[in-house]
Amino acid sequence: MALSGTPGTGKSVVGEHLAKLLEMEPVELSVIAIEGRFLTRYDDDRLSYVVDEAGLRNYIRSLVLKKRRVLIIGHYSEIVDDDILDKIVVLRLNPVELAQRLLNRGWPLKKVIENVEAELLGICTNNALSEHPSEKVCEVDVTGKKMDEIVKEVADVVTGLRPCRVYVDWLNDEKVVSYVLGLEASQL
Repeated sequence: MALSGTPGTGKSVVGEHLAKLLEMEPVELSVIAIEGRFLTRYDDDRLSYVVDEAGLRNYIRSLVLKKRRVLIIGHYSEIVDDDILDKIVVLRLNPVELAQRLLNRGWPLKKVIENVEAELLGICTNNALSEHPSEKVCEVDVTGKKMDEIVKEVADVVTGLRPCRVYVDWLNDEKVVSYVLGLEASQL
């Protein structure tokens, strides 16, 4: 199983709690990428490392085949090979709340805008859908919810108590779109 979502949506914290609940070993892709040196270079324009996806994919494959009960956590979890992935849950967060969360963490405005735009457009969901069948890709809207509520909802989706579906569409919310456009304009 994999847990994805735009940076700042709560993947790490939710993943930690979910892994305990489901008796799985949490594996953070970004930690593995850094510790295993699956990085090709640093992108100064995007303020982030570029990941060696093929190398990381192979490592994750061997880890999953060896340990079996692994929860892959990362915003690029779609790189996990489909034959070893049962579900990929994408955490979605209202872009206005996401922006506030990232700004409160002291992120540079440029990075905040990049991630808020990605959330607005559903990039993590679209990436997952481009690599995996739609029945394996599930969204959970975490906006305004408490941790225990989110963990339960994700666990219910994974275990089949709730439907696995893609349903979040921030582009149809005029207030959200206006906020993001205003954020972009503030950087000009």
